Amino acid sequence: MKMNNTTFESLSNELFLDLFELFNGIDLFRAFDNLNIRFNSLLFIYFRNNRIDLRSILKKDFDIFCQKYLRLILNHTIYLRISDDEDTPFQYTNFLSAGFTLGQFNNLRSLTFNCVSSDRKMNQSFFSDLYRLNEIKNLKFVDCRLYNINIEDFNNIINQIWNLSKLTHLYWDCRFESNFFSIPTNVSKSLQYLTVCKPYWYSSKFVY
Repeated sequence: MKMNNTTFESLSNELFLDLFELFNGIDLFRAFDNLNIRFNSLLFIYFRNNRIDLRSILKKDFDIFCQKYLRLILNHTIYLRISDDEDTPFQYTNFLSAGFTLGQFNNLRSLTFNCVSSDRKMNQSFFSDLYRLNEIKNLKFVDCRLYNINIEDFNNIINQIWNLSKLTHLYWDCRFESNFFSIPTNVSKSLQYLTVCKPYWYSSKFVY
């Protein structure tokens, strides 16, 4: 039986939000954004309480999403995944250009960097305020390539991670210059699970 628009819109907001849970957030954004005020409000409620996974989002959709929704839900976002793979090149640069920093997401519980590659702009600001993520429990670097980051910034990243007071899970799949790694100056008091994805030369350095 085909559902007409009147029947579709007669569904309750609670039911729509339950249905939204079954779909990827960015797909929901593409399907329902700007249909009407009601659906825009429902999208806001959904994104405020759910995962924000920016993989496979088109640049034009990324710009609209950041301007229309992300600015309003910074303090409510608990999961963020930033991707710089072939489907979403230069996303971290676009993220910075849109005026966002990681430290603005002060209620973030889980953060994933997917296929992020470094450049000079990243060195200056992208990882500079990891230390502000006071609520972060799960941090992942997935297939990241930090070859162009300078040694001072790289060591700063390591120390910031080890100082995150609520971090319990760290997934580390990063490649970088062989002479860059240094043992963190502090011992993490919260970390419970550490995964070094590949047998890189520095794997044993994480445990001492």
